Amino acid sequence: MIDVELTNVTKRFGKVVAVDDISLKVKRGEFLTLLGPSGCGKTTTMRMIAGLEKPTTGVIHIREKDITFAPPYQRDASLMFQNYALFPHKTVFDNVAFGLKYGRVPKEERRKLVNEALELVHLPGIESRYPRQLSGGQQQRVALARALVVHPAVLLLDEPLSNLDRKLRERMQVELKQIQEQVGVTFIFVTHDQQEALTLSDRIAVMNQGVIEQMGTPLEIYEKPRSRFVAEFVGQSNLFEGRVIDRKDSEVVFNTTGGLTLRLSASGGATAQAGTAMHLRAERVQLCLEEPESKTQNVIPAVIERALFAGNMIQYLLRLPGGETLLATQPSTGEAPLAHDVMVWATFSPEDCLLLRG
Repeated sequence: MIDVELTNVTKRFGKVVAVDDISLKVKRGEFLTLLGPSGCGKTTTMRMIAGLEKPTTGVIHIREKDITFAPPYQRDASLMFQNYALFPHKTVFDNVAFGLKYGRVPKEERRKLVNEALELVHLPGIESRYPRQLSGGQQQRVALARALVVHPAVLLLDEPLSNLDRKLRERMQVELKQIQEQVGVTFIFVTHDQQEALTLSDRIAVMNQGVIEQMGTPLEIYEKPRSRFVAEFVGQSNLFEGRVIDRKDSEVVFNTTGGLTLRLSASGGATAQAGTAMHLRAERVQLCLEEPESKTQNVIPAVIERALFAGNMIQYLLRLPGGETLLATQPSTGEAPLAHDVMVWATFSPEDCLLLRG
C-alpha cells in the first residue's frame, strides 16, 4: 500500500525552480530518505508534504487523500524539526502532550499516551523536567516522542541528527531505525549525510537541482549509480573520462583521456549505456609493492602522492601514468602507511568498473 504519493510536483520561488516535476511513491511502513546537497530541493519537498509550502503545480496524496493544499493540521503527518523546536517554558510532559491537547484528547488518555511515548524512546520518568535540563540526545528523543504520540500515518524528519556529536549520532541512528520498525510508521527522512541514508533507509531518493537523480535501495544506490552525480555524491569514487574502444561478449575496453586502457565486465548491463566515464569505488582498489601476475585484473603502475590515516582505514591518492589520479582506501593493519613517492601497483577487477552517462 502507498502512504505518500507525489505526482508531477513543482515548486517555484519567483524564477527559481526549487523542485522540478518530481513524482514519488512511499510505501506504508517504509523508511525513505531524501538525500542530497544543500539547495537540492529535499527540504522543500518535505515541507510541501507537511503543508508548510504549497506546490506551484502537481498533486500530493497521503493515504489516497488529496492534501495538496490542506493546512498542516488536516494532514495525517507529524514533523520533527532539525532544532527539535521544544517549548523551553513547558515540561517534557507538556511538550509531548502538546499535539494531544490540541486534538482535544481527554486528560487521562493524554497521560497514558505520553507515558507510552516516553517509554518508546527510552525516557521514562522525566515528565517533570524542562528542555534546558536535558542533554542533546534526550531533547532529540523528546521531540521524537512528541511527533509519534499522535500516531501519525507519516513522520517527516528534517535532519534530526545533525546537531548531535558523532558517537551519539551513530547510536541514535540505531535507535531511530529500531523505533521505526517497532511502531511501523512511514518515515520520510531528509539528510545530506550519505552514511545516515545508507544506514537507515529502505530506499533512498538522491536529489540534485530539484529533481530525483536516482531512486533505489541503499545497495542499488551505492553499487549501481546511474549518473556521475550519484557516483560522486555517495561514497568515495574514481571517475575516469574517456570512451569505449572495443566491445566483446564478456568485456568492454575503455580508453581514458590519460591514455590508460582498462577492461570492464560486460555483465550487469555495462554495454547498455553510452558511457563517457568509468566509475570505480576507492575500496575496490588493491595495492601491491610488486607487479602481480594477473590476466584477469586491471593492473596499473602508480606513485603514492598522499596517505591519510583515518583510524580503521588508510586513504591513498595515487598518481598514474598520463597524469591521472586514483583514490584507494585500504584497511588499517596497524602498520605505518606507505610513504610519499613509493612505487606501487594498483589492481582492480573488471567486475568493479561501471560505465556512466554524462
